[in-house]
Amino acid sequence: MENNNTIDSNVANSENEIASYVDISNGSENSSTNFSNGMSIDSMALSEYFEVVKNEYEIERNKKVSFENRAGIFLALVGTLGTFLFDRVQIKGIIHLLSIPLTFGILMKIVSCFLVYLSLAFTMFYLIKTITVKQHHNFEVRNIDEVLLTENRINALARIIFTYRDIICQHRQVNENRAKTFRRSLYGVIVMLVATIIYVSL
Repeated sequence: MENNNTIDSNVANSENEIASYVDISNGSENSSTNFSNGMSIDSMALSEYFEVVKNEYEIERNKKVSFENRAGIFLALVGTLGTFLFDRVQIKGIIHLLSIPLTFGILMKIVSCFLVYLSLAFTMFYLIKTITVKQHHNFEVRNIDEVLLTENRINALARIIFTYRDIICQHRQVNENRAKTFRRSLYGVIVMLVATIIYVSL
């Protein structure tokens, strides 16, 4: 529902922007606008911008798929690594260390053990968040009706360009958030590996 409302809002915004160029109410071109003076669609840049938004849309969609695939692979690897860690880095060993006189080496071992588990949870959280981040908006095909099908081609192309411009901006913002969460999960993996090495070596 939120997705549909956003797309409806994008379409409404697009109509307002188109209205600043074309007199939509009577279906005729305004002589004072950029779409006037007898210019044909072939002599305008609409087709070029339409190709631009199509390409940018595909790029952002591919980024989404790439983040989801990488996060899925890392999630499987971290899950496998977690099985190994549960066997080598055991909580009961730390409980035993807490019952003996504390030295610097024992303190480092205790801290590294907690870091292993904390970083594992941290990594899993951000990998899952990378996959389940906010949904990408799409062009709402249910908005296509008889009115849109009968409008002139210039209006239609302008409407599509403006709508996809807004969709692409939303995709970019979501993908930037995906990049941040994925980067944090990588930091978690690094901390987990370093903590594991310290724990095993002590």
